Amino acid sequence: MNLIKNHQTIFFSMILLLICFCLYCLNLGEFPLMDYDETKYVLIAKDAIHNQNWIDLKLNGNIFEEYSPLLFWIINFSFLIFGEISTFAARIPFALFSIIGIIFLFIVISKILTRLYAFIISLILATCFGFIVFSHLATNDMLFVNSTMLSVLSSFLILLTKQKHTKHLLWFCVYFSSAIAVLSGGLFGLLPLLIMITMHIFAGKLKDVFQPKNLFIGICTLIIVLSPWFIYMIKNNGIDFIKDFFSYYNIFKTAGIRKYLYNIALFICGFMPWICAFLWIIGSKFNDICNSVISYIKDDSQDKLGEKWKRLSKTEKFLSLNTIVFFTSLIFVILYGAKYTYLILFLMVPASCISGHYWYEYIFKKQRDKSIFFATILPNILFIIFSTVLIFGHNHLNKLSVYGYGYLFVPIVATFTIIPIISICSVILKGRKIAFIANLILMISLSFIISPNGYNFIVANSGQSELIKFANKANKDKVKISAFLPSKKYSLVYYYDKNIDFHNNNDYEWLKNHLENNKNDYVVVEIKSLWPIEEQNIKYQLLASEKRYCIIKYLPKAIEKEMEQESEPEVIIQ
Repeated sequence: MNLIKNHQTIFFSMILLLICFCLYCLNLGEFPLMDYDETKYVLIAKDAIHNQNWIDLKLNGNIFEEYSPLLFWIINFSFLIFGEISTFAARIPFALFSIIGIIFLFIVISKILTRLYAFIISLILATCFGFIVFSHLATNDMLFVNSTMLSVLSSFLILLTKQKHTKHLLWFCVYFSSAIAVLSGGLFGLLPLLIMITMHIFAGKLKDVFQPKNLFIGICTLIIVLSPWFIYMIKNNGIDFIKDFFSYYNIFKTAGIRKYLYNIALFICGFMPWICAFLWIIGSKFNDICNSVISYIKDDSQDKLGEKWKRLSKTEKFLSLNTIVFFTSLIFVILYGAKYTYLILFLMVPASCISGHYWYEYIFKKQRDKSIFFATILPNILFIIFSTVLIFGHNHLNKLSVYGYGYLFVPIVATFTIIPIISICSVILKGRKIAFIANLILMISLSFIISPNGYNFIVANSGQSELIKFANKANKDKVKISAFLPSKKYSLVYYYDKNIDFHNNNDYEWLKNHLENNKNDYVVVEIKSLWPIEEQNIKYQLLASEKRYCIIKYLPKAIEKEMEQESEPEVIIQ
């Protein structure tokens, strides 16, 4: 025990590493790349490897300018390190980024407050459903989230520690991480700089941001990291690159109400099982938070804000900064970035810090009983209702069985019944640590049940498995394949391993000409498109059919005549 007490940082870090490894790194290669974004990004990286050109990125034969190249370079380096182009090699860097971010979160909060405090917060973030799910995917989401988190945590250290000899290094970390966020998330990568400035205004230290040394470090870092790519692209593509890049990240786009509702649902589901505690805390304290912020900054200069800042305790400063980070990010999302998932995922970082504070006080200081009680009872009752519906909803069980996942029925029901009952009993009987551990076990159990089986279920249910099957069939038959679909499905391109001609499924003239001019080619279409195709008097031969998609090709005249003869009614002579 003395050994653990003397090396608490190492002990807690090792536990976090073990939990994160189990949650994020296991079974990464056990399910296919997911449409739409993941197959697209890995396809671009694979194309760069094949063409030995890591600068002029291409997607399905066309120049790709939507994102900066960092995401694809990371995937390519992973391919080179593992010596193969594989699903596991594409995904492992992003799982490792999440682990590094969580360990860094633990170290930073340990320096600001206590190790135990930091451990509680890090466990909450590590077991967030959203972090677990998106850390399994080779997309730019977790790269942006973790680079933004590193920048914000560096700002925390600047404002909450007195280590003057590391200040310049911390300023470098703020700007370097922000530059990485720009390379992974476009213009929205400037969010950490906006957060940093907002935090310094609140602390009455805005002058520090514009000190010559700090400003010089920031400008030089941003220029060194960002300029080579943009200079190269402008040189090769001219001013059109700037127009396209800024058009894609147009901050004046409106996302639409559906996207906002989707992102609200994403945050609520992604922050399970801690979401109710967080919403209860924010809801009950919202008026106090607004009044405190207004009274704090109203009619005050930066000097007076600085004096108020000094009077706050470290815990109050930490909570204030996380509240600022959350609401600054939320406002940014509402105004500009509702269509980008990575902005929603980042909200889970300050939400974990705020929730962790209340859980810490509930467990170790025996406070916040009312908040944690209602925040624990509500979600666990919902979990029990869900498991009850699953038990008596035979259609759900049949659907699992059809796709080969019937064996998941018992563990899912057990997870959503036994653990919630333990959690409810613990919070009623004041078993504080057990209530917290029950939430951890719930998410760890659920992550093992769902991954990779949950991803495979999505692949099967969405029709992606059919597209993969058709791509492999085209490879085996050594024929070209095209797609007559409402949207581009890059899993076809990735698993076919050649460029594919995509056409909108309303362009019947293209389909007719394509079938006549490419008589041996396969065309992938939706099953529901077959009747409209026949209405357009387009003849086709059905080669393979699944539940959602099918393959057609040119109908030879001989087969067409046979079909016409078979369709003619027999003449009965009496």
